[in-house]
Order: sequence, then structure tokens, then C-alpha cells
Amino acid sequence: MRGKNNSLRIILDIVLIAFVMLFPHYGHLPMYAYPFVVLGVIWVYLNFNGESFNSIGFRFADLKWLAFYVGGAMGVVYAIFQFYLLGPFLTHLGFKHPNLSDFAYLKHNIVGYLLLILLAAVLVIPYEEVAFRGFVLNRLKNLFGDKRTAFSASGFIASALFALYHIQEGWGAVIAIFIFALAITLVYRYFKSNLWYAIFFHIAYDAFMLTMILLGKI
Repeated sequence: MRGKNNSLRIILDIVLIAFVMLFPHYGHLPMYAYPFVVLGVIWVYLNFNGESFNSIGFRFADLKWLAFYVGGAMGVVYAIFQFYLLGPFLTHLGFKHPNLSDFAYLKHNIVGYLLLILLAAVLVIPYEEVAFRGFVLNRLKNLFGDKRTAFSASGFIASALFALYHIQEGWGAVIAIFIFALAITLVYRYFKSNLWYAIFFHIAYDAFMLTMILLGKI
């Protein structure tokens, strides 16, 4: 009976991971709507398994200024590395520039820029971190069991899935996002599964890149 329960748990974990990956692309909902649906399904599934958002690192008690300063500072440093080193290197290798046509309207549009940063910081980025660094990574880690390499393997696969989640931006972007995801996974692990460090890292990174679009640098 226990074996059957474990098999069912594995199947459900894989189905939920696929749902997180695919629903935002094929659910035909606007950007501000699908996070509520996906997070709602994740919340139900976690509670079904006796877990909660707390157990995957999203704890409001951990929301501290230190996470804001440290996570944000690391995000800016990584964004500079991405913009001035990694991005040009991938272009040099022959990869096309990321397809950022959805953000073309931001150039010299300060109102649109501020509104998008607000939407990203309040909804989209917390959603992505809870869904991928929190839920997907931990479901994969459970699949690997108690192996010493469980976190490394699950972090690698979760990062690859997160990169493929952005495949509409092109293969050069997929590689860059994969490396970004590995970096933010290390942040998540180093700060003992506290998602706030990863969230502020991600917000600072996106704010830097959106600023470059605003200024016409991308």
C-alpha cells in the first residue's frame, strides 16, 4: 500500500511540475491572472500533502531588510555580469539577441517602465520564485530521495525547466536564463531556503535589465 502511495505521489508531483511549466503558456490568461491560478493549485496540493508555502521557503516571518539589501545587491552584481559579459559572450558565439519585442514599448516610456517594475516586483517575480525555486525544486528533490546529490540534481533540472519556460525569448536567452537560475538556486540554498533573498535578487536583476530597455541600451 505504501508503495502505491509513493507511486501516486511521484505521478502527481510530475503532473504538477508540468502544470507549472505549461499552464502560463497555454492557459490563455493575462500575465496578471495566471499566477493566482497556479499558486492556488500549488497551495491546494501542498495542503493535500500536509505542507504549506512555509515549508518551501516562502515565510513572511523571513521578510527582513537584510534579505532586501543582500539579495538586491547580489542581483545587481549579477545583472552587470549578465549585461556586460555573459550576454556579449553568447552573442559572440553566434546566438541571437533575446527576443524582447514584448518590452519594446518601454523604450523612453517611464510610466510603462514603472508600472511593469511594480507588477513584476509584487506579483510576477514572487510567483516565479515560489513556483520554481520553491515548489518545482523541492518536488524534484523529493523525487531524488535522500541521495547526497539530491539538491544539486534537482537544482540543475529546475534551472533547466525555468530556462525552457522562457524559450519564446530564443535559445541564447535560454542559456543565459539557465545560468541565472543556477545562480539564484545557489542563493536559495546558501540562505537556508529563504525565498526572500531569491525574490529580491530576481527583482534587482529585472529592474536593471528593464532600465537598460528604458534607456535604449537593449
